[in-house]
Amino acid sequence: MRGNAVMVVAGVLALLVGCARPGTSASSGGSVASTPGAAAPAASPGAAAPATAAETSPTPGELRKVRLAYGFVSTTDIPMWVADDQGIWQKYGLSIDATLLQSSAQIAPAMAAGEVDVALTAGAGVVDIDLAGGEQKLISSLQSEMSFFVHAQPDIHSVEDLRGKQIGITRRGSGTNLAADIVLDKAGLAAGPDVAIQELGTVQSELSALTSGQIAAVVLSAPTNFLAERQGYPLIARLSDYHVPYSQGALAATRGTLTDRYELIRDFTKAFVEALGVAKRDPALAKRVLGANTQTTDQDLLDKSYALWLEELDPTLQPSLAAVQTVLDQRADERPNAKTANPKDFVDTRIIDELRASGFLSQQLGAEQPAAQAR
Repeated sequence: MRGNAVMVVAGVLALLVGCARPGTSASSGGSVASTPGAAAPAASPGAAAPATAAETSPTPGELRKVRLAYGFVSTTDIPMWVADDQGIWQKYGLSIDATLLQSSAQIAPAMAAGEVDVALTAGAGVVDIDLAGGEQKLISSLQSEMSFFVHAQPDIHSVEDLRGKQIGITRRGSGTNLAADIVLDKAGLAAGPDVAIQELGTVQSELSALTSGQIAAVVLSAPTNFLAERQGYPLIARLSDYHVPYSQGALAATRGTLTDRYELIRDFTKAFVEALGVAKRDPALAKRVLGANTQTTDQDLLDKSYALWLEELDPTLQPSLAAVQTVLDQRADERPNAKTANPKDFVDTRIIDELRASGFLSQQLGAEQPAAQAR
């Protein structure tokens, strides 16, 4: 994958590992290199013997370039990192040019402009761009419920204590924005009049603002939430407790790309799913690449992050209509067309349906896949 993306990832989490406890200064964390010579994943029962690198890796001239954008540095990226580490992209004839953007609110316009072929993103950005006249589709989803964590200053003990204060998010229109709105609403507070929403841009700046005392609370995702907790910033709300349908980690592409380059996006999805299966079967590998790409050797942090990722993974990988409806409901006041929009218009299940029908999903994920259904 492209070098500048790896450098950005390292920069984001290097600060997080060194974040200080309240009242102390922060220091930078050291870099951790990937372990060379990792073993190839074991073949699924009944599968053919793994091919050698020469058999599965086309020459560089034969690789098809895929421009991938992703909007977070979190456990959601594990399959992407495993595919890169284990040569799975090349096995499917792909060369991945990956770029880290700050949120789904930035990814969707980049994809609409033709700068991105496929995205690992949140569903909110896709819904927003389509409501504005775009033609993007959710093709797979790793989670069916929202999973964010609100951490606050040590003197704040509940969401209600945020009245008159500020809560930090990454970007307007992002999943963290929607999470903040939901948490405040559940507590009887209104975003704006009761609690100010502060755009902070990146996960790095979110945690920096919290640790420096510049903001009362922030909305985080794993593994950053564990870092905040360790540094003494209490958890005051966990979105999974509300069981909000949401596609927090999803694959998306434009209608045009799916029409003109269906086989490319299908092969990308197959590579991603295979890497997902490898990560499930080989926890040590998954945690190694997670640590390498988030610049931490903290085994307890890696163990907790991986366990949470497995717990929240939706093995059907089916785009969730209920998750689309969550975003439509939240946008209804500001976008009248959200009130009448059909969630089915925001998803394209052809690839996942094909992989399920062929037995590819059950082979890679190690479990019988349920029949496709609207969720």
